Amino acid sequence: MTRLLKRGAYAPLWLALTCFSTPVLAASEPAGQFTEQITPNGYVNWTTGVATATGLGVPPRNAVSAMQSKEMTRAAAWSVALRNLLEVVKGIQVDSHTTVQNYVTTNTEVQTRVEGLVQGATLVREREIPTGEFETTVEIKLAGQLSESILPKGSQISSPIARFQQVPPPVKPKIPYTGLVIDARGTGARAALAPRILTQEDEIYGPKFVDPKFISGPSVEEPGRIAWYFTDEEKAREHYKVTANPLVLKALRATGENNTDLVIEETKAEYIEALPEHRAFLTQAKVLIIVDPK
Repeated sequence: MTRLLKRGAYAPLWLALTCFSTPVLAASEPAGQFTEQITPNGYVNWTTGVATATGLGVPPRNAVSAMQSKEMTRAAAWSVALRNLLEVVKGIQVDSHTTVQNYVTTNTEVQTRVEGLVQGATLVREREIPTGEFETTVEIKLAGQLSESILPKGSQISSPIARFQQVPPPVKPKIPYTGLVIDARGTGARAALAPRILTQEDEIYGPKFVDPKFISGPSVEEPGRIAWYFTDEEKAREHYKVTANPLVLKALRATGENNTDLVIEETKAEYIEALPEHRAFLTQAKVLIIVDPK
């Protein structure tokens, strides 16, 4: 069925004009997951890393048979769903200053990759409405081709911050920490593909701090992701990236043009930077962020 629908994505322009968009609200997600409505027709689940959009196809007036009308309507719904998904993807925040749209409009290679990725979207649901319309829902993962096309690529991992290496090492916890959870609730923080964690003076986490082998390659479960978002601390603690004993720190505030960067206390940053096993959280992208639900 999916192959048939994908062929419909290349239907003539007049076919696309026989359908229209219908607003779709973010689906009800499992407790603790963070979903953000990007456009009226689509949303992003920042916990699972999936972008979803819906398109509606209307029966054409010039079909010669009921069967032809049905297939043309299905193809039109698929075409609109892909168009809406592209708009969702373009609206995704990359960092505090840019969206995917900024990369698409300034880099033809990125534009080609993003459009190709959307054309290969997965069919989630197809529903025939009693009045003859078809509603089609499609999705793509943010991790992989999309993230790898946009996230900055560094030749090496950033070195530890010198001033934190000059202080006496803090006492190690009795039970080793297994990851880092930043509680950004109440700060107005927004989700992004490439958030940063800052102190008053330095950046201690972002794409350039992650070892490339942990965010790319076939052996990585979710390549290209450097942060996961939740709305519930208990659910965040259960995530495979940080279980079973994460270090939980409170963000002082969200900062940057779009509030995707987080500032933490100097002493908390020192605690991370001064112990190699804690700094490994950053190089291995073992970072989760708790935000307020939308």
